[in-house]
Amino acid sequence: MQRQIAITLDIAGEASKQGLQGSQYHSSSDGGFSILLGNLMSAAMMVAVILVLAFLLWGGIEWITSGGDKSKMESARNKISNAIIGIIILAAVTALFTLVQQFLGIDLLTFK
Repeated sequence: MQRQIAITLDIAGEASKQGLQGSQYHSSSDGGFSILLGNLMSAAMMVAVILVLAFLLWGGIEWITSGGDKSKMESARNKISNAIIGIIILAAVTALFTLVQQFLGIDLLTFK
């Protein structure tokens, strides 16, 4: 007859002992995953905002330095147009997440 040994890893308990961010919610029903998802969404939104602003700036600099060259101006105009479309998409995504948060009573995006 073989004896089986069960090993349980209490990752959430260990994280709570070490005082990691969000670990105080490990025993609640809506705790860790919503905080993780919220942090990931906030980070993704911040990266997207930085990229949109960088494209807008890049397009503006390219427009200024084009010197009247049609192909360079067209490239710059496309970059600026894409950046504006990106801003509109970011605003729509933020509005959608806000609507979902209010409808479901959860907190995915927190801007602090």
